[in-house]
Amino acid sequence: MGEIIDLIIRNARTLGADDLIDIAIKGEKIVMVDKKISAACREEIDAGGRFVSPGFVDSHMHLDKAFLGGDAKWTSRTVADAVKITRKGKEESTPEEIKSRARKAAEMALMNGTTALRTHVDVDQSVGLKSLKAMLELKRECSDWIDIQVVAFMTEFPFTSSRTGESLLRRAVKLGAEVVGGVPYRDPNPEKYYDIIFEVAKEFNAAIDLHVDETNDPNVLTLDIFAEKAVEHGYKEKVAASHCCSLSAIGEDKAKEIIKKVARAKMSVIANPFTNLYLWGEDGRPEGLTRVKELLEGGVNVAYGTDNTQDAFNPLGNADMLLAGLFLAYQKRLDGKEALAKIFDMGTVNAAKATGLVANYGIRKGGRADLVVFDAQSAQEAITMQARRLYVIKRGKVVVRNGLLTL
Repeated sequence: MGEIIDLIIRNARTLGADDLIDIAIKGEKIVMVDKKISAACREEIDAGGRFVSPGFVDSHMHLDKAFLGGDAKWTSRTVADAVKITRKGKEESTPEEIKSRARKAAEMALMNGTTALRTHVDVDQSVGLKSLKAMLELKRECSDWIDIQVVAFMTEFPFTSSRTGESLLRRAVKLGAEVVGGVPYRDPNPEKYYDIIFEVAKEFNAAIDLHVDETNDPNVLTLDIFAEKAVEHGYKEKVAASHCCSLSAIGEDKAKEIIKKVARAKMSVIANPFTNLYLWGEDGRPEGLTRVKELLEGGVNVAYGTDNTQDAFNPLGNADMLLAGLFLAYQKRLDGKEALAKIFDMGTVNAAKATGLVANYGIRKGGRADLVVFDAQSAQEAITMQARRLYVIKRGKVVVRNGLLTL
């Protein structure tokens, strides 16, 4: 290669490869991946056999709630408590405060190796579009160092009988929200809820990501309706179901039947090991996480996210996808090289597919140069030892060096 390369990462170990490789980056793209690249470059990073991965894609966050009400942790042990604390806090927050808290969480995520994220942003009568407008501003301001995808998260309840809910949702998407979200299982008429969501999404060609069955109650189960509606509306591969906790509370046969429907609908399922452990661990079940293994075995694209960041729903959240992967492994008893590699895929490749956030994602020629160099020699070691993120590279630029932001 005669041209001068901006950055070469040398002696990198990647997932599934036996040999060490060099990765050449020019501008925002990977221009060459080979065992040895002989080219002039402006900067080199010697990975020294360390593990290099595409940047994490956090497929489920709530940046607008970050650092809101988390100091009330001793009273926010239930969803009802968290909702009450959050409602008061978000009504009192100014757009500047919302954006400041959200930026802090986004920077925390970046330092932990997340280069793209999807955030659900509350839309309801109490806050209107205040939080959404703040997130859209943040998205533009941070675009050089992190990709943010905004979900208009309809928290109006009950939605199906609200005079303003659907109107607010449409306005949110018109303003720039790329994804339509909500909480259908809490509505008196979840089937009608799903129909409205699909109609709005289809009108604007928006993706769909809904909080589904976030409870351990086996009698609260709408995931099968969601899958049926996705097929009915002809809306495949742009649909995600987050949480899906009660799928773990029902019997094996019924679960298999629903998983087949989800796979047929080509939906993604997004697990949230942090918050679901925090909120659902007190009712006699050890955890509230969805059936990750069974969904994967059934051919469903499964991803995970960090969900809440030191707010009333999870005062302990730290926007760390590597730690969330370890929590997932513990909760679902996933161990060994292959299983932990699959967890890494869930936080990177699968999450990129679930969100559609990053075009040309992955370590290959033409791929986006969003990369993380871990102080570990494998995905397994990175997860189990919670390896330091030595370098985070976003759009070809080093944005984290030795654990410190270089923004």
